Parts: sequence; structure tokens; C-alpha cells
Amino acid sequence: MILLIINLVSCHKDKSKDAILMAEREAPIGWNHLRIYKDSTFEFEYTSFPNSKFHKGEISILEDTLNFYYINSIPAFGSKAIIDGDKLIYTEGSHNEHLEIWLDSISK
Repeated sequence: MILLIINLVSCHKDKSKDAILMAEREAPIGWNHLRIYKDSTFEFEYTSFPNSKFHKGEISILEDTLNFYYINSIPAFGSKAIIDGDKLIYTEGSHNEHLEIWLDSISK
């Protein structure tokens, strides 16, 4: 159990080294994670049993607005979000998504 926790913490730190924004929220039986990198790419990961999904693509950022250009299909929460304090709020789509931002080099 301790080894699993140490492994999760070390993976969490490794993925943040080139990130400019990281946000997440607890979901039923898992987590939703967003990582945005310096090279204008992103990864959005649902980790829930049994339907985990992984989305990748490129992003454009204009002030507090983020536009996501997905390589694969667009998820139900859409392709546009805004930064509102410590929250990332998706503003399009048929499903509302709010993530808690814990690393933000964009708004500074």
C-alpha cells in the first residue's frame, strides 16, 4: 500500500515538470485530470472504472479562455473553457465540467 502511494506521488510530480496548468476533480470511482504543457499540447484523462478515457490535442490560450483542439473525438463537456480563479470551467458541450486548478503558470 505504501509503495502504491509513493508511486502515485512520484508520477504526479514527473508529469508536472513541463506543465503550465494542471487541474483535476474527484469523479465517481476515480479522477478527471487535465495537464497543459509548454508546447501548447494537453492531455485530459478520466480515470474511472470501468470506462477510463484519454484525450490529447493542442490548445490555444487567449487571456482566460482556453480552446481545445482534440486529436480524437470531442468529449461531452466540449472544447472551450475559462479560468475563473482556482477553477477551470468548461463552457460548451452537453455536460458541465469544473476542475480545481492546482498548478497555474498561465494566469500569472
